[in-house]
Amino acid sequence: MTLKNPFKSFKDVFSLKDEPKVIAKGFALGSFIGMLPIPGFQLMVSFGIATLFKLNKKAACIAVFNTNVATGAFVFSFNYWLGKNLLGINPDFVLNDNLNFQFISIIIKAGSDVFLSLLLGGILTGLVTAAIVYFALLKVLTCRMQSVK
Repeated sequence: MTLKNPFKSFKDVFSLKDEPKVIAKGFALGSFIGMLPIPGFQLMVSFGIATLFKLNKKAACIAVFNTNVATGAFVFSFNYWLGKNLLGINPDFVLNDNLNFQFISIIIKAGSDVFLSLLLGGILTGLVTAAIVYFALLKVLTCRMQSVK
């Protein structure tokens, strides 16, 4: 299996055969899940929820890659900063700039304050990202569909 260029994968969203709302909701779901501190599980969670709610699974799976090797450290650092400031806690923890397969075990070992900070920050940035992505993608897909008719 080869990894696809994320920009090519994003372009694949425009060729999906589904209703614009279903595609946009799937992509918004994946964007939300991609912000949560569960790297390595984001794809499975996104696929499962998309299946459960009958959303476009491919769009949901493509969108989780908003956090990847290149962006993950920045995204999770911001989410951690946001969450700990909103919770008013200051755990003595520095998030590693290098995302790897031990990320979840490192977070678990760091304690509940660190995990809750990441989770709260991820939920908030995920909600904002999902809302923006949903409305923007719905508009673009609807316009494309109307121009094809």
